[in-house]
Amino acid sequence: MNFGVIGEPCIDYIHRDGEKMQEKLGGILYAVTGLSLIAGDEHTVYPVMNLGSDRYDYITSFLSGLKNIRFDFIKKVPGKVRVVQLFYKNREENFICPGDSGHKSKKTYDREESSTEPIEPIEYDFISSAFDNLDGLLINMVSGIDITLDTLLKIKNNFRGYIHLDAHNIVMKTGIDGKRSQGAIDDWFEWLTCCDTLQVNETEASVISPEKLREYDIAYKVLSAEGTGTKAMVITRGHEGVSLLTKKVKTNGNQTYFDIDRLDEPAIENNHFKDSTGCGDILGAGFFYRNALTSGKEYPAALIFSNKLAGKKTQFTGVEEMAEKGFD
Repeated sequence: MNFGVIGEPCIDYIHRDGEKMQEKLGGILYAVTGLSLIAGDEHTVYPVMNLGSDRYDYITSFLSGLKNIRFDFIKKVPGKVRVVQLFYKNREENFICPGDSGHKSKKTYDREESSTEPIEPIEYDFISSAFDNLDGLLINMVSGIDITLDTLLKIKNNFRGYIHLDAHNIVMKTGIDGKRSQGAIDDWFEWLTCCDTLQVNETEASVISPEKLREYDIAYKVLSAEGTGTKAMVITRGHEGVSLLTKKVKTNGNQTYFDIDRLDEPAIENNHFKDSTGCGDILGAGFFYRNALTSGKEYPAALIFSNKLAGKKTQFTGVEEMAEKGFD
C-alpha cells in the first residue's frame, strides 16, 4: 500500500535545565519517519509537504536514508523551515480544565514553546495530484495552518482512501513575540468531521470548542453527526495513557439509540526513557497504519498497537535517533 503524510516539517531547538541546547528535526518528520519504520519494505510512504528552501537539502538528505520514502510530492518553496524553541521545565505548570465528570482537574505541563512563522499552507491542487498514488492519508496539523479547512473539506469529498486527522495545533495561536498558546476555534466541528478517524490530546479537546464542551459531548456530536465520516476519536493523555471513543448503536427494549463507548489504555512505561516529544505523532502513525490496512475494522487492536509504539518512542531523543535505531 501507499501512504501519504500531510504536514509541516520544522527544526526543534530543545532546551533542558543544565543541558546544552540540542537541534533536532521535528514537526511532521516524526510521523513520516515513524510511519516509514512501521510500514517497512512492503509499503511506500509519500510525504506531502511544502519544504522551505533553506533546509531543503538537509531534510531530503535525511529522508533519503529511509528506503521506502518517495519524494514525488515534496514541494520546494521559498522561505525558511519553521524553527520551534522547546523549553522543558522541572517545575509544575497549572492548567485547569473540566474533566468528563464535570469536576476540575489540575494538569501538569513540562514545556513551553515559541515559534517562527509557519511555511505557507499546502494547496489542494498539489495534494490532489497525489490521490491516484495513495491508499491512505495521515494528516497532522503540526503548525495549525498546514492546510486550510477548505482544503480539508475538498480532500474529504474527493479522496477515496482512508483518512486519519491529528487536529493538534488548529487550536494553537502564535503571538507577535512568537509564543504559542491554545484557544477555541469557531469551526471546530467542521474540522473534526472530515476524516475516518480523529486524534486530539486532552488539552486540545478541553479548549477547542468555544462552549468548552466535555470530551464525551465533543465525541457524541462528531461521531453521531449525519453525513460525516468520522467513526472513532483518539484522545492522548501523556503519561496517563490514551482513550478510544467510538459510536455504538444500542437497544433498550424497542428503542434504538446511539451512545459512545470508551476504551482506556495506560501509557507504556519505558525503563530507558529519554524524551516524550513526538509520542503523539508516533501513536497517530501507528493507529493510521493499522486502520488503513484493515479499513478501520479493528480500532481497539490499532489502539493497543500504536500505544506500544508511543512507549518505545520515549527511549529516543529526536527523529534522527529514532530513524537510526528503529522500534525493534
